[in-house]
Amino acid sequence: MSMIRHSARLATIAATMAGLCLTAIHPVSAASGETRLKASMTSGAASGAADYRERAGNRRLNVQAEDLRNTTPTSLGVYVNTATQVGTMPLEPCLTAPTLLCGEMELNTKDGQNVPPLKAGDIISIGTSPTQSVLAGALR
Repeated sequence: MSMIRHSARLATIAATMAGLCLTAIHPVSAASGETRLKASMTSGAASGAADYRERAGNRRLNVQAEDLRNTTPTSLGVYVNTATQVGTMPLEPCLTAPTLLCGEMELNTKDGQNVPPLKAGDIISIGTSPTQSVLAGALR
């Protein structure tokens, strides 16, 4: 392969890779048919977040908590609108603060899990029961 053809091929590959990288870092817009809602949760030093995505009939809910007091049970329920438990979040010592607890729960209909359809304003809470939340926040 001549040096000119080789350079042209490398330039094409670089341009393609740059396009892929740009696509990967830009969020999916509502125009693409994806619904994306987020909630932030704080209570003292503890914090958490929920991320809900729906696209083409598939739904995913990711809920995270960190810096919970170490007196918290080894798992907490994850609730929608303080009525429906959608899952359980196991807790472990946080990597950056081993005296505190962290956890994550992810549900995905692609994995055969039940993820209820959610909308802006729905409350995601983490707690020992629907009315005893440690963290809660509204999806926006």
